[in-house]
Amino acid sequence: MQKSHKNGNRRLGTRVAVIAGSAGAVLAFAAPMASAQDPVDNSVPGAAVCPATAESCVSVVVQSGTFDNNGFNLPIGKGDMIIAAEAGSGEGESTVLLPRDDGHNGVYSKPLTVPGGVLGIDLPFGNLFGLAAVTAEVEATAAPTLNGIITDMDLSIPVRMKINNAFLGDNCYLGSEAAPVNLRLAPDPSVVPTYTVLPSTALKVSPVGNEATGFALPAASGCGPFGVLNPIVNWRAKVPATSGTSLSTISDAYLYPGGLTGSDPLDDLGGGTGSSGSSGSSGSSGSSGS
Repeated sequence: MQKSHKNGNRRLGTRVAVIAGSAGAVLAFAAPMASAQDPVDNSVPGAAVCPATAESCVSVVVQSGTFDNNGFNLPIGKGDMIIAAEAGSGEGESTVLLPRDDGHNGVYSKPLTVPGGVLGIDLPFGNLFGLAAVTAEVEATAAPTLNGIITDMDLSIPVRMKINNAFLGDNCYLGSEAAPVNLRLAPDPSVVPTYTVLPSTALKVSPVGNEATGFALPAASGCGPFGVLNPIVNWRAKVPATSGTSLSTISDAYLYPGGLTGSDPLDDLGGGTGSSGSSGSSGSSGSSGS
């Protein structure tokens, strides 16, 4: 096992070094041709979570995406989600991320507005002054894992989805810490990334395409007093579901050492609301649970 671990890390390091070296040569060749009016953004999104002593860290910044559950669609917009953490030790060809101790497990997501709110129909006066508004927020229940070569950005993330509404309380979820929704965001071969070494020494991989399909979504729990509103959430979100689910994303990814200048994902969240999605069909093909 130890030999496999060392060989996996050696192959990983060689692949990254070759890519970084090639991209660095191109960057050095092109630098004299760059105009003074074309400054390069040298900061790395999410770099504030990476300890200055870390040898390597990862940031994945979602630029666009779509969550779909049997016709219930929810787009993810630029800046709505970021994964940022130190890259830990590998086990074979996998790398477990080491998140900062801030309760987010390395995954930072804005609450995404569910158009139509509770009933699937946008009501007047700002969905009745917010009383009928609903947001969905992705929470990682454990640190993500990078499968295979780190530059492939093949991600496994156990998550639960927090459903927010004035009447649902603060404990309404799809999935739980003990039984999360397991997402395997595999690389989309139709999306071909380019590799760029920034002057900060960070390696930028963009665009990165990922897709998870066929993951199970459980019935809601904890919605309203004693779970009395669980059936309404089940109907609106079309859960439970064991098929017909997908999540696709396009992202920018960064590999970098500790100590670089960059943003803090908690500041980026800012307590705001993420992109609005399309309401899809308000009916549910799944059965209600409690």
